[in-house]
Amino acid sequence: MSQLNFEHYKGDTFKEVPFEIKVNNVAIDLTGAIVKMQLRKEYGGVVGLTFTSVASAGITITDVENGKFKINTQIINIDAFNYIYDIEIHFLNGIVSTWVKGNFLITNDVTR
Repeated sequence: MSQLNFEHYKGDTFKEVPFEIKVNNVAIDLTGAIVKMQLRKEYGGVVGLTFTSVASAGITITDVENGKFKINTQIINIDAFNYIYDIEIHFLNGIVSTWVKGNFLITNDVTR
């Protein structure tokens, strides 16, 4: 599992972030898969924000056969906090795998 941390200003546009999932340098086929991401203040706590590839609700699978997806460009306007997150992939065969985790720091900006 990889670790990737984000920093973002509350209410600003978050620029898309592409991902490519590979094992032993071979792309993982995402046919029928659902990619999910949640931000929480603590493990098991209340969900602060959810993204999913279902109906491109924050995540888009961009190349199914080559294991590519992205977190979409979007405005993120949740309370300032140093959230934790992870990204899970739910495969068609029932396997669920967490591929990326980290911190997602939302800070208040000065200009309103």
